Amino acid sequence: MGFKSDIQATRVAGTASGTAVIAPPVRLRGIIVASSGAGAGLINLNTEASSGGTNLLTVDVPQGDVINFSLPEDGILFPQGVYLSTATNITAVTLLTDKSAANPNSRLRQARRRWKC
Repeated sequence: MGFKSDIQATRVAGTASGTAVIAPPVRLRGIIVASSGAGAGLINLNTEASSGGTNLLTVDVPQGDVINFSLPEDGILFPQGVYLSTATNITAVTLLTDKSAANPNSRLRQARRRWKC
């Protein structure tokens, strides 16, 4: 039986490329992406601002479609937070992450501070 945890949904408009969606370290568990209908959509999720960092996820979205998928196993860890570095023909992106990682008072965050992880 797997470990259960609360999930947090964070929505950002497709026009917000180059910005931090979630600033603290976080583990991405799933994603929902909506195309604007103007053409095929594309997003890149990065570890730092748009000009630097490592691209950890690229998602292509067919024109006029909405995709929703869960990432397998432990998802993707974004150690410096999640940055939307590219958003082309996208209306909105919703990130599904571990709620405990985003809460500054969570046991996980407290342990990281204590052990300086």
